[in-house]
This record gives sequence, structure tokens and C-alpha cells, in this order.
Amino acid sequence: MSDSSGSILQLPSKTTALSNVNLLIVTDSPSHYQAIVNVLNAAETKFSYDFASIDHSVADKPAKKYNAVLYDNHAINNSRDIAILKKKIQWWCHLYADIPLILITETLGDEQAVKLVKLGVSGYVVRNNIQSLPEVLQETSFDFVSKQTISSKQEDLIGQQAEIIQQLEQEKQDWLEQQQTKKQNISHLNHELRSPISSIVGFARMLKEQYYGALNPKQMQYVSGILSSGEHLLALVKNYLDIVKIEANKQSLDLERLAVGDICQAAVFIVAEKAKAKGLDLFLKLDPAIDFCIADSLRLKQILINLLSNATKFTDSGSITLKVTLAEGLLYFAVIDTGTGISKQNIHKLFKPFPQITSHQESTGLGLALSRKLAQLHGGDITVTSELDKGSCFTLRIPQYQ
Repeated sequence: MSDSSGSILQLPSKTTALSNVNLLIVTDSPSHYQAIVNVLNAAETKFSYDFASIDHSVADKPAKKYNAVLYDNHAINNSRDIAILKKKIQWWCHLYADIPLILITETLGDEQAVKLVKLGVSGYVVRNNIQSLPEVLQETSFDFVSKQTISSKQEDLIGQQAEIIQQLEQEKQDWLEQQQTKKQNISHLNHELRSPISSIVGFARMLKEQYYGALNPKQMQYVSGILSSGEHLLALVKNYLDIVKIEANKQSLDLERLAVGDICQAAVFIVAEKAKAKGLDLFLKLDPAIDFCIADSLRLKQILINLLSNATKFTDSGSITLKVTLAEGLLYFAVIDTGTGISKQNIHKLFKPFPQITSHQESTGLGLALSRKLAQLHGGDITVTSELDKGSCFTLRIPQYQ
């Protein structure tokens, strides 16, 4: 028998359990007392003993440590005797709670025997079979000591497990507090960054529009670079702030009834100019059976724009298709491109912020990470299938009705 820590519960041998036994013999019958001693001597049991009367008081309780109490009940004639016996057994079991008690008595019915065992009797010997006392004493002592040993070991293990659980709970709480502090710091940092970046973008846009005078070609080139970089940085900050809000459970959806076709056309329109500039064909294929859905208009459009923008970015020739289908109450928005594709070892990195993707076309991955979290807020998800040099398919799945 072993515990969870791998240590072995060493039980005492039966020989050890009955070596140099010190007994307390409780009886009011001298003849029964002598019979008990004679049986033990005949079995060559090495024992010492003290004598106590059945009704001796607590004040007279012997101070020695006994291996067992032999309680001799000399008469059971009626139910009243049984009731008296139960009270006395209960009292002696309480008095010597850590010592096995063996009852020597007349023949008991099964029901009465069970009741006495429940009161604390460890074993009993029928008087007309008194010669079995040494064997019962040995078995009872061994079982009692074994149970005590196991119980003590189990208590130690429970104590150790409680300490480990308490330590783990404290570590969990510390980790949660650290995560909350981290999120608060990141949120604060993002808010502090957005204002100056927005100002830079605004000033750059005014310069590019030449509100305050004409720019020469070189100045226009630099201003366009500042504006492009500022807009990119502002988009990253906004995306990261949205991710932090979702992880902190502070982002909620504004659900409403939407025309699916309108949302898709709006998203396609946003990326149409970039696709045209690269010579790409842009298609929208909407199942005629699809009409409305329940979703957050702003967030659903944000997801579709992110997926379409990524497809445009990583597709040099061919086409991009937004295909919308309905199956078993779920809407599927599949963005299919003929771009460079993604290797198998890099697919699992796609939805992590700042993925280390081994490609000449690296990105922060914040758009995809945010898109998946927004999809999950809708009760859906985003999946991807791809093959190098053969394109990719990113599929947004959400319930049609929340």
C-alpha cells in the first residue's frame, strides 16, 4: 500500500502486534478472570495484565498504556441486560478510545453484534469458545494498530495536500493580481500613446493636403511616409487596447439586427481601392438565402476588413473572394485569396500577437489576434486553411442569431 507521495505505509507484523502484550482485564467474575488468564498462558502468550471491575470509576482508571482491553460480560438474560451492556461498552470505549476492546460474552445475535461493533467493540469471543481468545487478540490487535498507522499516515498526507492546495491558491491569486496589474499598465500606456499619435497623424494629414502652403516633391514624400507610419502605429495601438479590454472582460458587444449583405459590401468597399491598385479581382459571393443576422455591426465589419486587408496585403496577383454561406444556424464568412499562402509550421502562430513567422512578409499579427477574440465574443471562431504558393482561406464562423 502506498500513498500519493510514493512512500510505503509500513504495517506492523502480527508477531510484533502481540509481543509483550499489556492487557486490562475487566470482569466481576473471579472464575471468568482465571479462565482468561489460563487460556492465555496455555497459548504461551507473553503478556502482563491489570484487573479492573466492570463498574470502576474514572478516578480509579489505571495509568498504564494497554495494548487491549478484555471486557468480560458474565450474563445476558434479557433485553435489559443488552441495554446495560451497550451503555457500559460505550463508556469503556470512550475511556480507552485509542485501545482495541475485545468483548467476551455469551452467544450474540448478528444484529446485536453489529450494534456493539458500531459502539466501538473491535472483536468478541463467545464464552464457550474461550480458547480462541489468543487468536482473536492477535488478529484484533494487528488490525487495530494497522488502522491507526494508516489513519495517522493519511492525516499526514491530508495535511500535506492541504498545504500544497493553499500554496497553489496563493500562487494563483498572486498570478491573477499580476495579470490585472499588467493589463491596467498596458491599458494606461495605450491611452497615453493614442493622443500624441493621433496628433501626429492629424498634423501629417494637414501637411499632405497642403492647407498651409505647397510642398516640394521631397517634402511630400516625407510627409506621406510620416502619415502612413502614424496611421499604422495608431492602428496597432487601437488593436492592442481592444485585445487588453477583451482579456480583462471589459469589452462588450452592441448586438443588433443587421443586413448581412450590407455589412459585407461595406467591408469590401473599404479594401476595394487597395485591391484595384494591385490589380486584384475582388468578389463578393452571398448565398441568396441569407438575409439578416444578430451581431455587433462595428465589430463584425472590423473582423471582415481585417481578413480582407490581410488577403490584399499578401496577394500579389489573382483574386480575393468573400464567400458567405449558412449551415445549421451558423454563418460562414470565408475570405479566399490566391496569395503566397502559409506553411504548416506557421499556421498555429497566426492568431498570436507578434508571431515569429519565418517569412519575408512578417506582421504584428494583432489584427488576426483581435479578430479571433471578437469572433469568440460573438460565440464563434476563425479558422484557416492554407498552402504555400496556392493561397489561403480564413473563415469567420458566428451564430446567425445570438
